Amino acid sequence: MIVFSPTLPGNGKITGVFVSPDSHILAVASLFPLLTNPPGRAAYTGQRLRHRLALYHRGERRPFAAFDMLRLPINDISFHPHEPVIAIAAGSYDGGWFFEGELVAWNWSSDRSWPLAGGLPEIELCSFNVAGDRLDLLVRPWDEEWGNEESEEDPFDRLYPVNVAYEGAVGSIAVEIDPATWIARQTIDRQVSDQDRQSAMERQLANWFGTDRLVQRGAIWDVAWLDNGRLAAVHDLCLLEIHDLENGSVVCFSGEGYGARILRSSPPIVQIGPPASALGEAPRSRLQVLRDGRLAEFGAFEGVYTFVSSRDGRVLGRRDRHPAGVGQADVLIDICTGQARFADLGHYDCFNHHIGVDGAPDLYLLQGTPPTSHKKKRLCRVRPDGTVEDLWPLLPADGSHASHAMECIGCYVEDDAGRGIVVAGRHYHPDPRQGHHGFIYRKAIKRPGREIWRHTTTAAASAVVHVAPIGLVVAALLDGTILVLDAAAGTVVAKARAAVNGVATVIYAMDASDALLAVGTFDGCIAVIALDDLSADGGILELA
Repeated sequence: MIVFSPTLPGNGKITGVFVSPDSHILAVASLFPLLTNPPGRAAYTGQRLRHRLALYHRGERRPFAAFDMLRLPINDISFHPHEPVIAIAAGSYDGGWFFEGELVAWNWSSDRSWPLAGGLPEIELCSFNVAGDRLDLLVRPWDEEWGNEESEEDPFDRLYPVNVAYEGAVGSIAVEIDPATWIARQTIDRQVSDQDRQSAMERQLANWFGTDRLVQRGAIWDVAWLDNGRLAAVHDLCLLEIHDLENGSVVCFSGEGYGARILRSSPPIVQIGPPASALGEAPRSRLQVLRDGRLAEFGAFEGVYTFVSSRDGRVLGRRDRHPAGVGQADVLIDICTGQARFADLGHYDCFNHHIGVDGAPDLYLLQGTPPTSHKKKRLCRVRPDGTVEDLWPLLPADGSHASHAMECIGCYVEDDAGRGIVVAGRHYHPDPRQGHHGFIYRKAIKRPGREIWRHTTTAAASAVVHVAPIGLVVAALLDGTILVLDAAAGTVVAKARAAVNGVATVIYAMDASDALLAVGTFDGCIAVIALDDLSADGGILELA
């Protein structure tokens, strides 16, 4: 059941809208986010879906085809005049030196794709000629200094014409760029502000789909059941919204910043992310508490913190040591009194020390060995007096790269098999192309951490929850996989790819109530799934 959906589910931030020459097809280019919330967490491994080109017939909000295989942002496309083929021009500046690019042809009828040219910098514009046997391109320079001998123009303002022969699906063609042929951007680029461009795209989309109002939504960063009939969610456009599933009403709380996480505390506490206007300022972390239907300020701390809560009324904030700031190390907060006390619980950075066990009887954290390190990490428990109890190593310290765990997320489990912690993460590898080997396991909390079950994964996990009433553990992976396990035995109950109306998506957030699983996706959808009637048709778990 879909609780909320944007006008066009299955799209990230819409970056381009293109109409076919015969006006029968609309192509929508979009960019999906990375999992960087709550602040103090970063998990990227396995999320291959970053850019999508979706094709629509007029008035139909479900795309009839979608292409998800690009590495780089989509800048332009061109429809072939005679074949069901689109040339996709993509690329970006790498932030330090190079302009990376790719040029791909996609046959939407057969869903086959192939590179059209090898070794190109970022491509800004592309166009098939009338005969369809040539592509005309405008590309950026190879890097910031390439072509300087021909021009003193800023490399960001220089474009170079390139022609690529099109001979069908014959593979990549080598091309050369003549540095003397540069064109000044201002001679061809009509200066349009980002706001005007966005408004024009929204009008075009609203007209195509026959709607007065185009509703867009970024990633759902967290979802949480408030009770059996009310579901809370956070995203970039508000601090908190509450959906009443019985009457369909929505209460939205707005203010400075955005909602980044909902702590499973009593009462619920919301971590507030910084507003866009705060970019470049000293980082600051805020908490607000939901009481009597209102959000009120609960605490503010200098620095970037990530927070978890425990059932005994405590909140732990771990401060990321990397961003600039003058934070006073980690913080322990009493929810009843609001009193905060600071303590140095060891080094923390967003890739190595996040564990996210929230709503458990106790507070848990990861520490390196020694605590000032990010290596040889151990699961630890924070006692009520603030001292740290060492429990067990996250992975066996055998000296290999794989013994270094990163991008972790965990949850507390208690059932007939005892009290335990489920941990999902990935094994470090120095070669990024080999760094997609992950794990999920359950261990007993009591030392030495007896392992109850374990599985390998091919992606980091975005969220892990225990569905206690029906004895399941559910993990959402960044490659779009939903993994449902028997909590006690670890056997696989179901494994499928998440989709909305048949289009692949990635779940970023989950929470369970009885046998109901609430999920939030990276393309802005909120859905509720009945896990006691779980079915995956052809390996696809349909959320709609």
